[in-house]
Amino acid sequence: MRSVDRHVLLVEELDGFESPIDELDRRIDAELSMLGNELISHRPERVVELARIACLPWSVGGKVKPDTEGGVTKAEILALLAQALSMGEGDGSAVDEQPNSLYQAAHEWAESVGRLIELAQTRELIEVRSRPVESLDFLAFSARSNSIWIRSSSYPDMVRTTYEALFGKQEVRTALTKHLGFDAIDAIEVLTRLHELQVEAMNDRWEAGFRALHDEYEASKRGQSPTDEETRNRLRALHNRGWQPTADLVAVPAAEVATSLGKDVARVEAVLSRFAVNTAHASARAILDAFIGGDNLLRTNPVIATGRGTFMLVHDALILPAIRENLEQELKALPEWEQYQKWRGTLLEDLGKSALESMLPGASTYASFDYFVPVNEQEAEGDPVGYTKKVEGDLLLVLDDVAIIVEAKAVAITPESRAGQTRRLRRDLTGIISKASEQASRLQKRIEDDGGARLHQTGWLDLSHIREIHTVALSLEDLSGVATATSDLVAAGLLEAEQIPWVVSIHDLQLIARLVDRPAEFLLYLRRRRDPEVSLAYAAPDELDLFLYFYEAGLYVAPDPEVMAAELPYVTAPSARDVRRRKQQGRSIIASRTDPLDAWYYAELDPERPHAQKPTLTGSPMIALVDELQARGTFGWLSTGATLLSASTKSQADMARIPSKLLASPDPNGRERTQAVPIGTRLGNAWLLVWMTKPAHYALTDIVELASDYLRAKKYQLKFSRGAAFIFDQETKELVEVVYDGTIPIPDPEMDRAIVGLFPPDKMSAPRPPARKPATRRKNKKRKRR
Repeated sequence: MRSVDRHVLLVEELDGFESPIDELDRRIDAELSMLGNELISHRPERVVELARIACLPWSVGGKVKPDTEGGVTKAEILALLAQALSMGEGDGSAVDEQPNSLYQAAHEWAESVGRLIELAQTRELIEVRSRPVESLDFLAFSARSNSIWIRSSSYPDMVRTTYEALFGKQEVRTALTKHLGFDAIDAIEVLTRLHELQVEAMNDRWEAGFRALHDEYEASKRGQSPTDEETRNRLRALHNRGWQPTADLVAVPAAEVATSLGKDVARVEAVLSRFAVNTAHASARAILDAFIGGDNLLRTNPVIATGRGTFMLVHDALILPAIRENLEQELKALPEWEQYQKWRGTLLEDLGKSALESMLPGASTYASFDYFVPVNEQEAEGDPVGYTKKVEGDLLLVLDDVAIIVEAKAVAITPESRAGQTRRLRRDLTGIISKASEQASRLQKRIEDDGGARLHQTGWLDLSHIREIHTVALSLEDLSGVATATSDLVAAGLLEAEQIPWVVSIHDLQLIARLVDRPAEFLLYLRRRRDPEVSLAYAAPDELDLFLYFYEAGLYVAPDPEVMAAELPYVTAPSARDVRRRKQQGRSIIASRTDPLDAWYYAELDPERPHAQKPTLTGSPMIALVDELQARGTFGWLSTGATLLSASTKSQADMARIPSKLLASPDPNGRERTQAVPIGTRLGNAWLLVWMTKPAHYALTDIVELASDYLRAKKYQLKFSRGAAFIFDQETKELVEVVYDGTIPIPDPEMDRAIVGLFPPDKMSAPRPPARKPATRRKNKKRKRR
C-alpha cells in the first residue's frame, strides 16, 4: 500500500512536466549514477553478499530481520548492477573498516534500488497508457509483475520432487550428460550445495564473531579482559567478517562444492559454468530496463561467477525454476526432445490423477482414453455409434452423479510470455488454457447431449446419470496472476463465459489435496471457483489465496436477485434493496492468506518446529451429516454433501436442528412429519432437501417409498433436477436412510395430478444466500406437507 501511495504521488508530480518520460529518464540515470558511485570501489561479489545480508530474510538468536519486503527482487537487481558498476580490485579490510559501515550502506543501496524500481515501473505504465488498449494488457502487466516480484508460489520440496521425476528418465539424463556433461539431478545437487555452503560460511562467520564477543564479555567479568589494540582489532575483524565480509570470503570454489558432494570437479564446474549469468558488458541502464521489462537474467542463470574462479548464488529460490527453463531450452535441440515432451505430459496426468483420486475416494477414473465425436453436423444429429472422429481425453473421474473432466497441459511458458509480450502470451495461454478448455468442453458436450461417450475399443460408457460436470485445465506451469484472472481470460477471448474450467497448477492441486478434509469441501470449491463471477468479485495473487479464503469466508458471490426470482418458483420478486446491493457490489482484493499454511506445512516437514494447525473449513454446522453421508456411501453422497455445506452458517445451523424439531413433535395421527428446504441461486444448481420422520409402525421400506414419491413429486413441482431426503427414526432419533433423486423433470400428466395436493412453491421457506440475512420462516397452519 505504501508503494501504491508513492506511485500515485509520483504520477501526480510528473503531470507537471511537459514530457514525463524524459523526466523519468533523467531521474533514473541520476539514481543509477549515484548508486554507481557507491558501488564502484567494491568487487562485484562483495556487493552481492552485502545485498544478501541487507535484503534477504535471516534470523539470529530468534530475532528475524524485519525489513525484507521485496528484498529478493532488490538483491537480484543489486547483484546484476554490480556486474556493471562495481570495478574494485581489492577485497576490503575487515580490520580497517568501520564496523557496520557497509552493512548500513547496503541498506541504502537497497533503498536506491527500490526507488529505481518505482521510477522504471512508472515509466513502463506511462508508456503502456499511451498505446492503444489491447485485451491482454492487464494479463501481460500481471505476468511482468510476477516476473519481477514473485519467484515461486510452490513449496521448493514439492517442486524438486516433480522436477526430479520430470528429468529423471534415463534417456533424458543420458542425453543431457552427453551434451552438457551433467544432468538435471546433478544441477539440482550442485546448485543446492552451493547455496548451503554459502549459508554455512555466513553462519560460521557470525558464530565466530558472537563467540569472541561472548568470551571477551566473560573475561571482563573476571577482570581478565585485555584492552590492547590487537584485541580490539581482532574483535572488529571478527564482527566485520560477519556483517560486511570481504570479497575473498563470500564465494565458493568449484572444488569445494565437488568435495562436499563427492562428485567429479569437472562435472561441478560444468554445472556452475552453464548456470553462470553473463551480462555481456551491458550497461546498468540496460540491465535495469530488461529486468523491469520481465527479462531477469538470473531467472535462467542464477550463478554469479567471480573473477577469481569462484561462484555464488544471490539466493536459492531461483535454483529449480532456472534448471527447468535452462535445460528444457537445451533439450529442444536434441533428438530426445519429443520423448521428453511425451513423458512430461504423462507425468502431469499421473500426478493430477493421484491428487484428484485422493480427494474423491471411490471415483471411477478413466485416463489417457480415446473416444469418438461427430465430425460434422450430420453425424451430430445421428446415433453416437456413427461418430467417426477419434479424439483423446486425459482424465475423467466419475463419482455417482458428478463428473470431473481434466485436460493436462505440460507445455512451458516461454520467456517472452513471462516478460509480458502480448502476442507470445496469447499464444502460450491459448496452448495451455484455451486448448484445455476446448478439449474438456468437447467431452462435456457428449455427456450432456448423448448421455455418455463411445470409447475406442471398450465401447459405450453410460453417463446418463451425470447431473454435474466440472472441467479442469491442469498445468505444469505456475500461472500465478493469470489463472486467477478468469474474467480477463474471458474478455481476451481465451475462454468462453459458459465454459470456464478451473485453471490450476499441479503443485497447487497437490497442496489443496493435502488440505481438503472431506470430498464435499472440494466439490463445493469447484462449484464456487468456476462461477464466472468469482474473478469479477475477487482478485487474488494466486490460487492458494482463493482456496484459503474459501475456507475462511466461502468465496461466495451474491446472486442476481432478478435471476433468482425469474428461475426459482419459491423466490418472490426482489426488493429494491437487494437489486441495489447487487449493483453496488465491488471487487474485493484477497490479500495473502498463506502464513498459517506456511506454518503448518513446514511443521509437517520438520518435526522439531512448533506444531501448527492445518487450515480447515470454518462455519460448517452440517459437517457431521456430511461425514455420515460419506460413510454410508449412498448414491449422490458427494453432491448432496457439497450442497449442505453451500448454505450460510446460520442456514446450516437451522437445517441441523430440523430433525430434532420434527422428532420432538410427532404427528398426532401417527403420520410421518416432513420439512422440505429448497436451496440454490438459479435453476441449474437448485436442490430440494427433505427431512422426514419414520413413525414406529411404519416399515422402513414403506417410508423409503413414501419419501421417494414425495421427493420426486416436489422436485417436479419446483422443476428441480436433484434432491435428497433424510429419514430419521422416531424411536431411535437416528438417521436410518438417505434417498437421492436425480430425475430430470419433463412434462408428465400423471405427475401434474400428483402435485395438486402439495404445498405451493411460493409459500415455501428457503434459506437466503450465504451473504444475506435469512428470511423469517412463515408459519403454516394447513396440513399440506412443506
